[in-house]
Parts: sequence; structure tokens; C-alpha cells
Amino acid sequence: MSLFKCKMCGGDLEIAEGATIAECEYCGTKQTVPKAMDENLQNLFNRANTLRIKSEFDKAEKLYEKIIQTDTTQSEAYWGLILCKYGIEYVDDPATFKKIPTCHRASYDSIIADDDYKSALEHADISQRSIYEEQAKEIDRIQKDILALAQKEETYDVFICYKETDANGRRTQDSVIANDIYYQLTQEGFKVFYAAITLEGKLGSAYEPIIFAALNSAKVMLSIGTKPEYFNAVWVKNEWSRFLKIIKKDRSKLLIPCYRDMDAYELPEEFAHLQAQDMSKIGFINDIVRGIKKVIKKDEPKQTTVVKETVVQSTNTNIAPLLKRAFMFLEDGDWTSADEYCEKVLDQDPENAQAYLGKLMVELHVKNQDSLKNCAEPFDHSNNYQKAIRFADEKLRAVLTGYIEYINTRNENARLKAREESIKERIYNSAIALMNKPAGFMNKFSTTHYEEAIEEFQKISGWRYSDEKIIVCQKKIEELKAQAEAERLEKERLAEIARIEAEKRAKRNKKIAIITTPIVCAVIAFIIVLNTVIIPNNKYNDAIALMDAGNVIEAYEALVSLDGYKDSEDKANSIYDKYKVEKLKVAKAGDYVLFGAYEQDNNISNGKENVEWLVLEVKDGKALVISKYALDCQLYNTSYTNVTWETCTLRKWLNNDFINAAFSADEKAMIPTVTVSADKNPYHSTNPGNATQDQVFLLSITEVNKYFSYDRARQCKPTNYAVSGGAYVNSSNGNCYWWLRSPGQRQNIVAGVDNGGVVRGDGHSVDYANLAVRPALWIDLNYLYN
Repeated sequence: MSLFKCKMCGGDLEIAEGATIAECEYCGTKQTVPKAMDENLQNLFNRANTLRIKSEFDKAEKLYEKIIQTDTTQSEAYWGLILCKYGIEYVDDPATFKKIPTCHRASYDSIIADDDYKSALEHADISQRSIYEEQAKEIDRIQKDILALAQKEETYDVFICYKETDANGRRTQDSVIANDIYYQLTQEGFKVFYAAITLEGKLGSAYEPIIFAALNSAKVMLSIGTKPEYFNAVWVKNEWSRFLKIIKKDRSKLLIPCYRDMDAYELPEEFAHLQAQDMSKIGFINDIVRGIKKVIKKDEPKQTTVVKETVVQSTNTNIAPLLKRAFMFLEDGDWTSADEYCEKVLDQDPENAQAYLGKLMVELHVKNQDSLKNCAEPFDHSNNYQKAIRFADEKLRAVLTGYIEYINTRNENARLKAREESIKERIYNSAIALMNKPAGFMNKFSTTHYEEAIEEFQKISGWRYSDEKIIVCQKKIEELKAQAEAERLEKERLAEIARIEAEKRAKRNKKIAIITTPIVCAVIAFIIVLNTVIIPNNKYNDAIALMDAGNVIEAYEALVSLDGYKDSEDKANSIYDKYKVEKLKVAKAGDYVLFGAYEQDNNISNGKENVEWLVLEVKDGKALVISKYALDCQLYNTSYTNVTWETCTLRKWLNNDFINAAFSADEKAMIPTVTVSADKNPYHSTNPGNATQDQVFLLSITEVNKYFSYDRARQCKPTNYAVSGGAYVNSSNGNCYWWLRSPGQRQNIVAGVDNGGVVRGDGHSVDYANLAVRPALWIDLNYLYN
């Protein structure tokens, strides 16, 4: 039975195995559901669906793309991309009380012609296809209605994008600033879209046609913000991300990020290539007005421009031969001469795009223009490229930007293919390791490792020798089961022989038994007294003697083993604090020690539980420890963005919230601030950031491999409290996934350890909600002797 979230209301859907259609018991909607899959894909689908319901379409879209990278046959993932692309939200119809779609991202592109929609139909079964087609027709109808209304709306020069209210419903500072900019721009004669005024008095259902018309007609967008989270607020991001997509098709448009009271590096990463404006700078509004006028006027036909072009052509009659010579030198690979002739052209015509194109080809050592697309890396950072784009006509500009898009697409596809091969290689090696894993002494006929190996090989079926290995594992399973059955039958045969012999002995000893029964009863009674009174009493006396002798460690552990006999629990509690200290004093690698207290059983009423730590290393009077159990469930970073350990929110949580909750003032004094290295991921070249100064931290990939020599040692169970916070628990072994601090394959991915104890260098998204936390820290043992 799989558990998915309803696409319309977010309620739980219990799906029978093999089903692809379900009806939500909460909203009554009949809908498609994903095909059978593993828990990871199920979690990705539910996470993406939750984000889409919250209208965080860009984040949801990335998760659906991630699912498709893993399994290209998931029709629901393609349909999820469609819902994100057109910003579909399901709302209650006041007439029928049913869930109906509404569109927040209208587009000129028809859903019926969309490639993702076609892929959804291609991989859907008959029942799913029928529902997809029905919903697509409805979305297409809504789209056409929006476009029809948008054609009647006014056109705008400038679109102001900002956050109107904060979490408490109060007006933001951004809104005040946007209001001032709106009035200054309108006084300059610009037609400005400003939601607080433009949408005033309009119904929410009428917003999209107006916003769509404004986004498509405006030549400039001002994205205003005073806090990083305001730039990334759902509806703010929805507007500027849509405008960026429009810019890709129309290079004449311009987005200007405007910030204040924050660092430019805190702007969304999508703004990295844009020229941002600091609103606290003197003359800010004048710069903005000049920039807008430049963009607006650039698109207006001016007679002066025609005159200027005519003059240039009449005075530069030698440009064409010079350019021809320059490109002939390029064909011969004579870079110096080619550059020299391009400079001669620029001396006569400083805005000649072909000359800058020639200099770009010299810079890149490219002999003919079309070979630019074969460059290893995109060259849009080049000054020559930027000037060529700036002065080029539409045709040349389209060709040059097309080269950049081609290179980026080619490199991304190569990266994805390499990543896919790397993932398959690791899965294959992991499966081989499981396949070759020796059987345990206590269960020599166990087939679990072969079954787990088959599951891994099936993930990469058709790759290398996976299918052949599956057959080998299946034969091994059959052999082991046959051996186990043969041994079982042999044991039954021997047991039957023993039973017959026992019956014979019983008959012979029947008379003796009658005589000896009172004696046996007495012996049994003595044994009961021995185990329930004499032995515990002796252990209790030994524990008291150990206490009197000052042997606190052995005394405490002996008292705990008595399980409440007499006042053993009270005695143990009386020496608990001293026991913790003495245990720490003699701690060595591999020992478990107690230090601090944190909620673990999820029963707040009985207070916090003592935290048990595994000692990893003792050096220079200090002990490096990691929690035995995963103590909490936290996001590595509260937003999906590029981060390192240095900048992530989990580091702040550990060194503020966690440390204050888990340790007393005296205990915190024993936790030194240490340098935590910026440990690189050995499998990827992702930037790990800078070293930090922390009291509490996470282990890196290097450290977890150093201190745990095999996978089983890295396996970890979460506390009930961590599970209540969302920590994933594997149903078969009860283990969880836990974070490491090393970056993953990209800057918005972080490494971790899975439920089998395998280090996952590729990692999880920084905002993945189901990974648990195993804090690590150093304890200064010198405090114990003061």
C-alpha cells in the first residue's frame, strides 16, 4: 500500500498496489497517481506536490525533473511539470463545491502542443491518459479565456515586483519603497504596473489576465527587496521568474534587481548575471530612470538613428574589405593579423558587431563562426562577446545567443549523463558488495543480502552485467533455501529419534520419578529463591561494597543491572553525576558516555533524557563524540539555494538552539570552540566554502570514513522525537538517513549517510525534509580535574 498526497487538496491517498487512478475521500476528486515505486521516489512526489500546492512552482518543477532523471517513464512527473509550468492551483467551485483548476502562469504556448504533456500521454496507461486529456482541455480553455482578457488590458512600460505584506499581515518596507518609486516613475511619464494601485478593487480571479498582460508588455521589471526572503517569497518569485523566461525569448527586455539593507550576494542566484542597484545609494532613482529611458527608447524607431547609420555607411567604405581580410586570417589561424584587422575596423566604426565577433574568435582561437558552438565552455562572460551582442542586429544576436544555449545544453546533458553513469556505477558496486557479503554464523542460510542485491541490480537493469547478476542471485537464493529445507528436515528426523528415546527413558524412570518428585520440587524451589533473592542480594551487596570502595563506574553499572531491586535505583541515581564524570575521565575510542540531556522519547511530561555519545577519538585531553542516536530532524538549509556548511541554517541551529537546549552552563563550558575544516567532497569538485569556528558540528565525508570503517557501523536509529519531527525510518531495519556537512554533487545538494550506512556523496537537496541530525562535538576533559 503506497501513500500519496491528493493533487487538489493535499489529503492522504492510500493506493493499492498497481493502481494508477484514485479518488480522494476528502475532496472527492478522481485523479491520476504515480506508478509503483520505491520510498525515495514516493517522498519526492509528495514533496513536489506539497510545494506545488503552496504555489512554489519553480521548486516543485526541479523535483519533478529529478524524478524524471531517475525514471523517464513516470507519466505523473511529466504531468507535474505541466501543472508547474502553467501555475495550476485547484480551488473550490462555489457552485458545485468541487475542485477546479485556476491558472497563475498563463502562456501563449498551448498545453496541447507541450512536449511534457505529450510525454505524459506517451507513458500513461489508458485510464491515466483519459484524465490527462480531460484536464488538459480544461486548462487550455482557461488559458484561452485569460489570453482573450489580457488582449483588452493596458500595456505597461515598467512592472514593479515586490512583497506587499509580511507574515503578520503588516505592510512591508518594500511596499513603501515601491509606492515612492511608482509615483516618481509616473511623473516621468512611464506607464507603471504597481499591484497596490493597478489591482485595487479587482477580484483575485481577475488578477492573472492583468498580470500576464503587464509582464508581456513591460520592457523593464524592477524587483524590489530589503530582505533575501522577500525576494524569494512565493508570489514575488513567481513574477520575476516568469519575466526572466520572457527575457530569454525577447532580449530587449530588462530586469533590474533593487536592494537595500542587505548584501548584493544575498540576492537570488538567478540574478547573478544582472546589474543590481543599491537603493541606499545617492542618485539611485535617477540611475533607474536613465536606464528605463534607454531601454524604452531603444525600441522606438528614431529618424536620428537612420541618419546616423547612413553617415556611418558613407564614411566607412573600407570596412567590408578589412572585415573580409580579418576573417580570411581567421581561417588560416593567423590570430595576430586577424585581431589587427578587426582593430582597424573598430577604429573607423567602434560599434561594428562583426569586428567584435572576429576578436571573439581570435580570443577563442576559432577559425570559423559556426565552430563557436564547439567551444568547451560558454563564453558569454567575454567582453568581446558582450559587445558583439550589444551592437549586433537581431539575426546575429540570435545566432550568438544560440551558441551559448547550445553549449550550456550540451554540457548539462553531458554532466547529467556522467552523473547517471556515476550513480549506476555506485549502485552496481554496492550490489556486488551485497552479493559477495558472507553469511552470518547464526544464520548461514540467510538470503537477505542476495535479495537486497537483486533490488539494487533491478534499479539499473540492462546496464553492464546487472541482469546476469540478478539470475546468479536468484539461483543462490534457491540453493540456500534448498539447503535450509534439507537441514530442517534432518533436524526434525533427529528430534523425532530423540523424542522416542525420551519416551523410553520416561517409562523406565517412572517409578523413580514418583519417589524423587518431592526432592525435585524442593530443588526447584531452592533455585527460585536463589535467583530471586540470594543472587540479587549478593549482587546488591557487591554493588554497595563497590560504592563504599569508591569504584563509582562498576557500582553504578551493577546497580542499574539489578533493575530496581530494593533501593538500587535510588542508589544509582545518587551516584549518577559522579558516574558520568568518572566514565568521561577514562573514556577511549569506542566507549559510550553520557553528557547533556535532550528530548528523545517524545514524552515532554517526563522531561529530557540523558544523551548517549559514542567516543570517536581522545586527543590532547579532549574527546571527539557523536550522538549514538539521531536526535532531531532538521533541514540543512531552510530554502533551496546554493549554500555551504559555513552559510547553512543547520549550523546556526546546532550552535544556538540545540546547544542551549541540550546542555547546562557548566556543560557548555566543557565544549570548546574548534576549527571545523571546509572538507571537500572526494567524489565531486563542489565548493565546500570556508573553515568555520563551531562548538557543535556535523561530520564530513572524510571524517565519517575515518571513524567508521564499515557501513554497518554508520547505521543509526532515530529517537522517537526525531521521528515525530519527520525523520525517515526504514521499515525493515529501523534506521534513518543523517546529514553530513560536506557538499554533494552541486552547491544546493549535501552529502549524507543512508539507512544502510552507505555514504551518499551525491547527496540530497539542502531543503530535504526527512534527514535526521547526529550532532558531533569535542568535550574538554581537563575540566573534570578542576
